[in-house]
Amino acid sequence: MSAPSSDSPFLNATTWNALGEGRYQGHIRPEWFQGRGAYGGMLGGALLRSMMRELNEPARAPRSLTVHFCAPVAEGEAFLVVRTERAGRQVTHLSARMEQAGQVTCLASATFATSRETPLVYTDARPPRVPPPDDVPPVPSSMLPTFGAQFEYRWCVGAVPYSGAAEARVGGWIRPNVPTPLDAPLVVGLLDAFPPAAFARVDGFCNGATMDYTAHFYAPLPLDAAPDAFYLRTGHSRHAAHGYADDLAELWSQNGQLLAQLRQMAAVFPPSR
Repeated sequence: MSAPSSDSPFLNATTWNALGEGRYQGHIRPEWFQGRGAYGGMLGGALLRSMMRELNEPARAPRSLTVHFCAPVAEGEAFLVVRTERAGRQVTHLSARMEQAGQVTCLASATFATSRETPLVYTDARPPRVPPPDDVPPVPSSMLPTFGAQFEYRWCVGAVPYSGAAEARVGGWIRPNVPTPLDAPLVVGLLDAFPPAAFARVDGFCNGATMDYTAHFYAPLPLDAAPDAFYLRTGHSRHAAHGYADDLAELWSQNGQLLAQLRQMAAVFPPSR
């Protein structure tokens, strides 16, 4: 089965060909690169979308996704295999394994579950105060990694990377350059589209790599919003040591609704001088 064609580059990049029996085939293109390998938000989106297609139960929405990045994913053909680990009355657990040239590159697991009736409904989450996206100038694509040309960035939270800032906080408004409805795979892509917040405290350029991340989804998806809507992505880091840093990212709608969170462990290499 061929992947459907779309005007959305992100949707095309994350919708792989179904080969049957849980197997999917994709082609990693250079426009989705970041450093030595493909951008992790696109890879996580492909893993999650393949699991959603394999499950094929819209009532069981993705609630969490964890991806371990075992090796850089190079340009060219790649495969993944989705497996149902357990399916209960309300919750299904799936796993996915991505391989390239016979070597594992990513391992993922996800939890899908139906909504539950509960009297416990509240949120204490509040987005930071920021100017509206129309009041923030876009970031030139020349300042972004290769994959960043697929998105429109409007930086307005914290400091820029490698500036030696006193606080590890980064973020701003973001949306795909080609209008794309916000579904769970795109949520993963937007959450991972900014550099780790710890890079704001680095004085001078350095390289880094995502070891793993876990996303939690809090809103019904696809979101009932315009395909060209902006989303506020915020991120901060509270700990870095021994060459690794934590990162907690949040994705908000323009009306201040918390849509999802992503916690990442990043490897941080020494700054270049």
